[in-house]
Amino acid sequence: MNEIGVIIVDYRSDPLLERSLKALSSCDTDIKLKVVVVENSPATLSQKAPENMDIQFLRQEVNLGFGRAVNLAQQKLQTPYFLLLNPDVQLLPNTLSALYGLMEKEKKVGLVVPKLLNQDGRIQFSARRFYDLSTILFRRTLLGNIFPNHPVLRRHLMADWDHATIREIDWALGACMLIRAEAVEREIFDPRFFLYFEDVDLCLRLKKKGWKVMYHPGACAIHEHRQESRKRLFSRGYYEHFVSWMKFIIKYRGLSGVR
Repeated sequence: MNEIGVIIVDYRSDPLLERSLKALSSCDTDIKLKVVVVENSPATLSQKAPENMDIQFLRQEVNLGFGRAVNLAQQKLQTPYFLLLNPDVQLLPNTLSALYGLMEKEKKVGLVVPKLLNQDGRIQFSARRFYDLSTILFRRTLLGNIFPNHPVLRRHLMADWDHATIREIDWALGACMLIRAEAVEREIFDPRFFLYFEDVDLCLRLKKKGWKVMYHPGACAIHEHRQESRKRLFSRGYYEHFVSWMKFIIKYRGLSGVR
């Protein structure tokens, strides 16, 4: 039987986790799922897993960071594919089978993501083009607030595309990703990224090794995106985003490394 290892990183018993697990268990597929939930804090695990779900909870006394937690869960799984799933994501019934079907058909695809939707059904621009200096200026300064529909932002967010066709992309938000185990080998994420930019880095590494990163609009999921790093200028999320950006630039010797 075909298997998918599902990796969920939970922090402080996210109240959305139980809903995410229920949606996962309702997916219309005969693929066997092995679920590992990393509880990235010493909070009490109060969520109830759906009946007959093969699930393992890994409770941590300290916050490992998102990337390290994902890698920890990866070591517990021996499956040909890994599904990275945020607790705030609910898969729609056909999503998993659509993503899996593309992977089985296209052997050079290392990673595929679904179309992410807001709760009201509007599309989230989760597929992105790689960063350049102008993108950084508009995304991380007041310029983005002053000119929210500037061509620089629209290009980065791929707002100039109708999101109606399967296509290769540069990278995508890590909220929901199906990853080929062969493509990532020992570790999915670079553990140097505590939070943020680990998804950009992963997609770039895959592309540099000849794997394709794909977007599949026939697979859909609801994402209650909270954008913690953009709520307050001096928040912990904003700080972590800035630090990860610096690490990314150092790793690739500048933004030119993504081209």
